[in-house]
Amino acid sequence: MVSFQVRGIKGRRTHPVWLMGWLLFVCHSALALQSTKELPSGIWQTQGYGSIFQVEPGHISLFDVLGSQCLLRARVTPAQFSGDYGDWIRNSPDASASWHLIVSGMTVDPLDRLPPACANASQQPDRDPLKNFDYLWQTFDTHYAFFGAHGVNWQAVREQYRPKVAALPKDGDPFPIFAEMLALLKDTHVRLSDGKRVAHVKKFPVVIQAGPNGPVLLDDHYLEAGLVAYLKGAGTPLEAPAKSTGNDQIAYGRLRSKRAADSGYGYIAIFSMDWFGKGENDNVPLDTRVQSLQTAMDEAIAALQGVKGIVVDLRYNGGGEDAIALAIAGRFTHVPRPAWSKRAYEKGKTHATFHMSVQPSSGKALPVPIVLLTSDFTVSAAETATMALRALPATLQIGQPTRGVLSDRLEKILPNGWPFSLSNEIYMDPHGTVFEVNGVPPDIVTKAPSPTAPDEQRFGRDIAMAVDKLDQMPPAK
Repeated sequence: MVSFQVRGIKGRRTHPVWLMGWLLFVCHSALALQSTKELPSGIWQTQGYGSIFQVEPGHISLFDVLGSQCLLRARVTPAQFSGDYGDWIRNSPDASASWHLIVSGMTVDPLDRLPPACANASQQPDRDPLKNFDYLWQTFDTHYAFFGAHGVNWQAVREQYRPKVAALPKDGDPFPIFAEMLALLKDTHVRLSDGKRVAHVKKFPVVIQAGPNGPVLLDDHYLEAGLVAYLKGAGTPLEAPAKSTGNDQIAYGRLRSKRAADSGYGYIAIFSMDWFGKGENDNVPLDTRVQSLQTAMDEAIAALQGVKGIVVDLRYNGGGEDAIALAIAGRFTHVPRPAWSKRAYEKGKTHATFHMSVQPSSGKALPVPIVLLTSDFTVSAAETATMALRALPATLQIGQPTRGVLSDRLEKILPNGWPFSLSNEIYMDPHGTVFEVNGVPPDIVTKAPSPTAPDEQRFGRDIAMAVDKLDQMPPAK
């Protein structure tokens, strides 16, 4: 067993503004709903995620189950577990009833006892390269949902790479072979680490610029930093330099408009779907992090009251929490709207589909026409935010398709202790369309600018088009 982040999902947890969306899914009768922040003591098996939770006073053991195999992935405190998985709900007081994770829809069923393989799970790592290859390959074969979409024949991959691993000595290093194999999927949510090395697809491109002392490798935030500098600089398209809020994860201001000269249009750029409070990280309860988002949105929306339309810029947003994505969309509607559906994939089995909706915020709202800006750097929960905002009746999306990695990361562990993750959830919009791999397509597609193009082209072009389109859009209903 190794110590690492517990997250088996992106962290979909509850908050009152989207609780009703869950009730629409689970409340099939007049039975009183029960909710809890902590699963009751006992043994709980997930539906479709290959996990078992053993809840005991003071700690929870997390097991990964794969066929007849069982690994102890982690042992955590109740606070760590509830902080990561969030609140649960069920519609029966019966001890045998299933609990459902609010917002993600993960379902757990009670077990009378641990399976023997879990009860006898060894805490000693097994470093045999071939055993670890077989476990890795089989986990993907069982839970990875998108081989077809990526055009990958997983059986052929096994036949290609297993002999390479089999040729290694018992103490050989299979990491380079595993990394090469997983890279075939080109999936940002596929990740493998041995504690020192990390194999994954970067969210943002590697860009090298000339510097006074030689080439400079720009970090993952250079696009975000560039947009903020543009919005606050002399060439800003805003009436005044943009203001930042929410731990610098939001920039906002008013855009000039001939049609709406008296009030202008609003502009909000959001650079993450999490961490809107200073010092926040995944160890801070999600309810607290959502409240930080709401506080930041209160400031921005108060400053933009009276605008006739708004540009929501998600072009450089690497994702975070679906719960926050829904909370953002809830600021732009007075009426509930279906946002998306999702289900977990498990080979040979069919699991329930979970439905989520945008709920109006209890705070100030701007139910006005929206132009939504996206790009290939609109990733993960920023893509679910895109679906949620598209569900509103007066939204126009401009830019490039989003990245196409909507699924949560299903986190697992190898017998040797290496953590890895994969995409196991199928997200669908209200019409049943799946956007994994290809991304959410804009209504109006623009050519992706070079990451090092002049600011007016790189950042300003699509903002200017958004203003033109808002001038042509009727008021929101």
